[in-house]
Amino acid sequence: MTTRILVAGFCLLVTILAENEDLEERKYVKETLDEGGTDAAVIESHETYLNARAMSNLMKSQDVVATCRFMLFKVWKSFYDAKEACANVEWPFTHTGIGIAKIETEAQNTDIRLLLQIGYGYQQIKGGYNRNNWVWVGIEKKIDNSRKLPNSEKGNFNTSEWFWNDGTHPTFSKWKNKMPDQQWSNKYKTYQNWVMVNKRGYWDDTHAAIEAPYACNYCGRYIVIASPESWYKAKSLCENYGLTMAIVDSADDNEELAWAANLTFGAETEQYRWNYTNWIWLGTQEIMGADGNGTGVFQHHDNSSLSWEPVWDKKRQPDNWVTSRGEQQMVAFSRINQKWDDSFYWKHRPFACMCPDRSCTYQ
Repeated sequence: MTTRILVAGFCLLVTILAENEDLEERKYVKETLDEGGTDAAVIESHETYLNARAMSNLMKSQDVVATCRFMLFKVWKSFYDAKEACANVEWPFTHTGIGIAKIETEAQNTDIRLLLQIGYGYQQIKGGYNRNNWVWVGIEKKIDNSRKLPNSEKGNFNTSEWFWNDGTHPTFSKWKNKMPDQQWSNKYKTYQNWVMVNKRGYWDDTHAAIEAPYACNYCGRYIVIASPESWYKAKSLCENYGLTMAIVDSADDNEELAWAANLTFGAETEQYRWNYTNWIWLGTQEIMGADGNGTGVFQHHDNSSLSWEPVWDKKRQPDNWVTSRGEQQMVAFSRINQKWDDSFYWKHRPFACMCPDRSCTYQ
């Protein structure tokens, strides 16, 4: 009887350990970073400098955040659901899906890392295998992917066996030590043939059924921040992030900003027209005359001229309303109808920053 109890107990222990391994809740071992310096040095050397620590202070409460190359969706999904979700986010000018994230360079890998830091804070969350430290990207092993690897083959990365979502082979990788290892899961009945990237920029192969945040490609220029700020504070924050305040200088720019705003907030707007979440600060303002009054001429924050004719919210806009604190001279963008309105600089609203260049184009 005692022997049978011991055997049964041992079998139960093995089952529990296997399930824990399936969930990848392994003990976190702190790793030595090999990015060539401190976190700050890595970020500052990035081709598009983004201050992740500062941005996360405002953006980690958002469900969707973006860098100048990728977009993070915090809702947890399995790999194939994440892939479908990215495909269903359509770029408004091509009506094609933006696609699950593809990493081709060290700079892009750093961008994924920045994305997680912006979205979830600068530090690791609890153990290293907490799902909010990881994000799905769009690479999958499709060849020699259904066998247990001997120890001698673990950590070998044959690029011809792996494919990005667009069918191309990887030209860059940054695997954790001894990864990929293609482990089998009794829970999911799969080998580890899919990849997540962690907050330190390292890759790990895992099972497609595991749910986690996911990243899509982003070729837009606007990064919308939901936290309300005054106009001058918003301008300063954009610059502190290594960006500039948004310049909208064509009908296409206007449509793109509306698209970016809908991804940040969702398509629904507040019922009350003047609710602050319905309006987004732009980097455009009225030129003031020597007498302190508005001239009726608008220019962007970089002193460039407004070179198109936006549609203002009402027939009488801009109306240059004046109070004891000053005149309406800053421009806000309506999420309700994509029209503009002049407003007081001290009003607190969400705001849009702008990347210096487009990092890619949608096909």
